[in-house]
Amino acid sequence: MSSLLENHLVKKTLKKKSVIGQQACWKALSCAKILCPAHGHNITECWLIPKTHCTNYIHDDFSQKLSSCLFCSYFKAQGNFHPSGLNFFISDQIQKYNIKVLEHLYQKEESFVEILNRIPDGLFTTDHEWRITYFNPAAEKITGFSAYDAVGMYCKDVFKNSICESDCALKRAVAEGRDVHNREYEITDIEGQRVPIICSTSAFCDASGRITGGLEIFKDIAELKRLQEEIAKREKKYRRIFEGSHDMIYTSNLTGRLLDVNKAGVDMLGYNSKQEVLGMGSAKRLYRNPDDRDKFISLINQEGYVKDYEVDFKKRDGSPIHVLISSRRYENPQTGDVEFEGIIKDITHRKRTEEDLKQRNRELSILNSIALALNHNMPLDQILLETLKNIIKVLRLKRGAIIFIDREEKKTRIRAQYGLPLANPEKNNPFSFKDKLLRKYLFEGETDLKPEPTFPTFRARYQTKQKKFTPWLTCFLITFKGKSVGFFGLDIPSSHILSQHEIHLMGSLGNFLGGTIENAQMMETIRRHRYELRGLTEKLFQSQEEERRRIARELHDEAGQSLTAIKLALERLEENVKPKENNFGEDIREIRNMINRTSSEIRRLSFHLHPTLLIDLGLEPALNLYFKEIQNHSGLDIDFNMVGFDQRLNVDIETVFYRFSQEALTNALKHSGAENFRLSIIKSYPRIIFLAEDDGIGFDTRNIGNDKRSLGLLGMRERASLLGGTFHLRSTSRAGTRIRIEIPLQEAFHNA
Repeated sequence: MSSLLENHLVKKTLKKKSVIGQQACWKALSCAKILCPAHGHNITECWLIPKTHCTNYIHDDFSQKLSSCLFCSYFKAQGNFHPSGLNFFISDQIQKYNIKVLEHLYQKEESFVEILNRIPDGLFTTDHEWRITYFNPAAEKITGFSAYDAVGMYCKDVFKNSICESDCALKRAVAEGRDVHNREYEITDIEGQRVPIICSTSAFCDASGRITGGLEIFKDIAELKRLQEEIAKREKKYRRIFEGSHDMIYTSNLTGRLLDVNKAGVDMLGYNSKQEVLGMGSAKRLYRNPDDRDKFISLINQEGYVKDYEVDFKKRDGSPIHVLISSRRYENPQTGDVEFEGIIKDITHRKRTEEDLKQRNRELSILNSIALALNHNMPLDQILLETLKNIIKVLRLKRGAIIFIDREEKKTRIRAQYGLPLANPEKNNPFSFKDKLLRKYLFEGETDLKPEPTFPTFRARYQTKQKKFTPWLTCFLITFKGKSVGFFGLDIPSSHILSQHEIHLMGSLGNFLGGTIENAQMMETIRRHRYELRGLTEKLFQSQEEERRRIARELHDEAGQSLTAIKLALERLEENVKPKENNFGEDIREIRNMINRTSSEIRRLSFHLHPTLLIDLGLEPALNLYFKEIQNHSGLDIDFNMVGFDQRLNVDIETVFYRFSQEALTNALKHSGAENFRLSIIKSYPRIIFLAEDDGIGFDTRNIGNDKRSLGLLGMRERASLLGGTFHLRSTSRAGTRIRIEIPLQEAFHNA
């Protein structure tokens, strides 16, 4: 019975242990501490979990926690459940815990080494004898030593440096009793090349403070050194350019405060020092017009840069200068502020030179306009007005006039004016001079003026149409061959000061325009005389034709009738003569023949002077009859044609072409010795062409006017000119003569 009970209790206990072994601690113990890390999880080995809530305090150390777990019923039940008993259970748990701790430590170490192998900086560690124990790949790359070779070597053998050949930097830093950070020195790599590095060193110590090794992190700063040297060179170069530039170089911020400026800028602006310029406040004070600064900022903000921006600055003393700005907008990488930098060139001298050049061009344009007007034979008043307008434009004025001096009538006349009111027409001599003696000298002076580049200015004014006086005009004399021809009268305000060059220009224009005026007046006189001469010539030709008509009519009417009467009287006389008086009859017949011949000659002369056929039938029949008669009495072969005429020409024009034909044929008969003569009169719109040619000996056309033969040619040319036509003569020795005359059609058919 006893054994049965005992077996029952053993089975019951084993069953209870089996249940406990299959449950988590919080289930077996009905634990309500839900914040415990073991709560809510099917974990049976709660003693291996750090910081559980089994007791009123939390153990961090496994050994301390295990001592409290020995009193835990759950732990004891788990231990008793172990096949070998509680002691073996505790031993197994301690071994298991150590294995997990070692695995955890190994995993951490493995992860840490991987991190060290990936860092870009070189890293090595040493033991207490300064032998290398770890050497990462970056250290291999920098030194050239492999980790396989470096580990076990003394630090000083791997990291040879120029500071101390006997010890490495790590050992020296440890010997000095301090960690060293960012120390620079050079090492020699495995190939003997010097490599600059920057390093940080630290020593490892145990609990007693004894040094057990060290660690050094280093970086290859060769590229950094190169960049620093490059930056230093560029900075030096920039400074050399900045300070050595002849142009102003500046930097400023968005508000306009100048941040830096070179010496050229200080000198350009007329300040004493850079500090004075930088302390001036806003850059707006540099601008002659402060609004120009706002325009500049607006433009540079739109594009990000400005090139060759022209603007007016003012110097410290207020004097203006013209500058050219090239600038850019950028963001300061250190402060993030918007700033501007650029170059400012002083182009004041260049601008003045450009203005002077433009002024010279304007002045030359005046002289050119006068020369052009003369070349095109423009009317004098138009020449004067164009000259006056150009002068007013060049001198930047608004009004003026050109006045002539009539020394014979002792008065002045305005020949050109611009912007000024009209003079009083009631005044015969409207101008009054401020200097009365000057007026007397200009009008009555007998002494010639000595040639001068420019004469002193004087003042004059005139009475307007409203009987008011104009302001006093500044006057510049116009002269020719020592005589005063006139003067320029310009309204120049007192605030407008002419430069010496402008005064010299007016003097040159006065001398030049004086000759122009005289030449223009002379040409005008010549044109007038030529017009009068043309009129006289035209009247002469008309009178000549009238005289020829009258003579022809007289010969035909008077002489012809008289000869006819004589002939009739002889016939009556002959009837009364007795047959025995034969000798007397022969005399009468001979006289009658003489009368017939004389009558024929008179008719021929009358026809040559003015052919009646020309008036009655026209040009072509008259010329056909004329050429036929000439051809019958000479050996000249004549070819005559009129082409394109469907109606008769003006009677006077027909007479002119008849005279052209007579003169051309007469020259061919008398002087050329030609065998052939060809004449063509062609209607070819818009002109009539007269073309006469012969195959005679020709002559030198340069001798026209020196012999009798050329007088007829001159008459032909003059007649053609009177009709608005052209006359062309071509003649070469032994190559014949060719005359070509062209007359406008409107002249030929006028009053036809």
